[in-house]
Amino acid sequence: MSNPGIQQGELAYWLGVLAAPDEATESVPEHIAGALRVLRCVEDAEDGSLRVTDKGLLALRMADPAAIHHR
Repeated sequence: MSNPGIQQGELAYWLGVLAAPDEATESVPEHIAGALRVLRCVEDAEDGSLRVTDKGLLALRMADPAAIHHR
């Protein structure tokens, strides 16, 4: 997926923000939310917020520097 409006690492950053419910809720930019929906890393929850899917959680684990494939 190539989008000149999205910087490298930006999707992972916002996915991490959405996955950490304890942190202050930041407003996710719409173009980022749209990209994460297309990738099926998030879905719309019933209350209108974004919910991280299992695929999104897997993507976060794979991006972690401690992941086994990074060794």
